[in-house]
Amino acid sequence: MTTVNNLADGFDFCYFEALKINRRRSVSMPKKTKKSGVTRKASKRSTKQTRSRRDRISHPLPPLRSEAGAVDRREEFAELSTAPRPDLEAEQAFVASKLKLLRTHPYLHPADREAAVGKFRGVYAAEDIGPVPGGVGYGVFYNSAFKVGFATGTAISWEIICPMLPGGNVNTWLYVTATNRSSKGVEAFVAYQGQNAFTFNIFDWAKPAADRWQNPTPFANLGDYLGIESAHGNQCQVIAVMNTTFQQSPGIWVNEVRLLNIKANQWNLVYQFSYQASLQDQIGDFVGSWGPIVETFQDAYSGTNLMGSLKAQILSRDAAGNWSQWNQLSPTQSDFRADNKGFVTTFLDKNYSWGVVS
Repeated sequence: MTTVNNLADGFDFCYFEALKINRRRSVSMPKKTKKSGVTRKASKRSTKQTRSRRDRISHPLPPLRSEAGAVDRREEFAELSTAPRPDLEAEQAFVASKLKLLRTHPYLHPADREAAVGKFRGVYAAEDIGPVPGGVGYGVFYNSAFKVGFATGTAISWEIICPMLPGGNVNTWLYVTATNRSSKGVEAFVAYQGQNAFTFNIFDWAKPAADRWQNPTPFANLGDYLGIESAHGNQCQVIAVMNTTFQQSPGIWVNEVRLLNIKANQWNLVYQFSYQASLQDQIGDFVGSWGPIVETFQDAYSGTNLMGSLKAQILSRDAAGNWSQWNQLSPTQSDFRADNKGFVTTFLDKNYSWGVVS
């Protein structure tokens, strides 16, 4: 199994490993080139196929894989996203759960909470659909100053710790999700339903209500994007995600999601959406206030497998259009929240890496 050194300063010494796919390949395969790792026979063909679809990223790549290529794979990924969209009840519960997170937010004054609840319900047509169980199993919320600390763009890069099955007593939905601070951005996340293998999901808060949830991608189709990370003695299956929102031109913003293709050593653009918005739209409400979290829909958990976040980093763009460098999420930018649902930490590197079990 091949390991890749972690290039990010300040992170603990972890290694990103390629998933064991096609381990027993024939020893007679054509020799790989030193530069690209692609067989000489296929190299020319691959370049021809991808040249016209090269992905143009406007900001720096995360240090972990800054040498990786960038390719637009939206069409191919759409073909992998074969799982049916969640039904209306699940979508209503998804939005209603955010309403509950807001109503119970521990860092907001009660009067501020009520004002925020009213605005959230007005913008997203959120309705109370009866008691919504669950809350935040564990995770981080951006503090108020950091949440709005960008002018024309923001991004998050992180690795989702995502065992194939949730284990334990999970019998409804369970999400490992995050936002990039923008109120009209996306959540690119792992979703469990009962004891089924997880799916990868994209929920776009900028779209009309009926179109926000994109078709999920089942676990069986994610092989190229799954890696193994060693963290504090734990071997963690992960998906590396880069979630970006930026102003393309005055009044026009773009949401983008990229996944790290381990097999091809590429950041693959898998989702993009352009829309009209103002800066106030992007910073003006509760959506975008949570970093990596385990979002729950039960009131008590036990026996779940290790899940969480690794190497969460944030990027900002100023009013002049200049991107900062990536900075690991810190205690000065965010606070932890746990709603006593049974989750306990296995390891914690404040505040960018953590793992929980129940």
